[in-house]
Amino acid sequence: MPTVLVQGRIATDHTERLRGLLDDSWTVLEWDPRKHAVDDFTPMATEADVVIGGKIPLERWPAVPKLKLFQIPWAGHDFCTPADMPAGVPVCNTYEHESSIAEYVLAAMLEWRIGLRHMDANFRANGWGGKGPGESAEHGEVRGSMVGIVGYGHIGAEVARRAAAFDMRVIGIRRRQQDTPEPLDWLGTSDRLDDLLAQSDFVVIACDMNDETRGMIDAGRLAKMKPDGVLINVSRGGIVVEADLFQALERKTIGGAVIDVWWNYKKPDEPEPWPSNLPFETLDNTILSAHECGWTAEQVVRRWAFVVANLNRAVTGASLENVIYEGTQSPESP
Repeated sequence: MPTVLVQGRIATDHTERLRGLLDDSWTVLEWDPRKHAVDDFTPMATEADVVIGGKIPLERWPAVPKLKLFQIPWAGHDFCTPADMPAGVPVCNTYEHESSIAEYVLAAMLEWRIGLRHMDANFRANGWGGKGPGESAEHGEVRGSMVGIVGYGHIGAEVARRAAAFDMRVIGIRRRQQDTPEPLDWLGTSDRLDDLLAQSDFVVIACDMNDETRGMIDAGRLAKMKPDGVLINVSRGGIVVEADLFQALERKTIGGAVIDVWWNYKKPDEPEPWPSNLPFETLDNTILSAHECGWTAEQVVRRWAFVVANLNRAVTGASLENVIYEGTQSPESP
């Protein structure tokens, strides 16, 4: 009988969902930091054929002779490198959030131009306000706008497809050059970032955070944007230099920002940090949310269905999907 260990705060919130999706041949173990001591992790990991979760509670992995897969049940993997993971063990992540995030991005762009929340507030307060049909204030539209996607991958492709349906134009950059796919006007590599910023009405940050992209959007890059350009960050806060973005918004040298990902997150020693170090919430040219762009009930169902399928591939010897790399960390000495 194969054994799976679900570990960490986020993954263990879905342990019962996992039990319901796996067949009776599986043994499901759980290490939840809210319930278990750190010392409980090692004996569970030693028994596991598969481990699901994020960063483990130990500095180094214990010996895991049975382990066939480390499955991350979300997309981000910036908490680990090959040297952090057991040698020879495949590390896989999980997408299934592309359409959810793309809908958020489209909603943000539509809201920016149409302003439905402001219309609603004004109507509730003033009714007709003395105006008849055809006399109301004009609003904008997204048709004809240019969307620039920084990190054209799974999310970028879904954003592009939806933007094109609204008669928007799309350009993008990615790490490696490839032929320009429909519906993009052009697709380049990072050496064309400045071109993308200068041409885009909406700049969507959708790339991974790594040594190359951390702090990539700084004051110099923000200065390349159109004066009414809008930055939409659905990737990681650290890709954008916080103080530089705040200054650009405060001085209104760019049009605005939609921010879903932040610079400060919960830590064991700081359970309720404020998400930013500067008061973005006081600015009138921002739309803010709490890392929620991809979280839909439907996405959660899709993700865990993928996780279960990959678990079964791991123990039957089938080819795994979404392999990021194999670990290189040598086993802990006895």
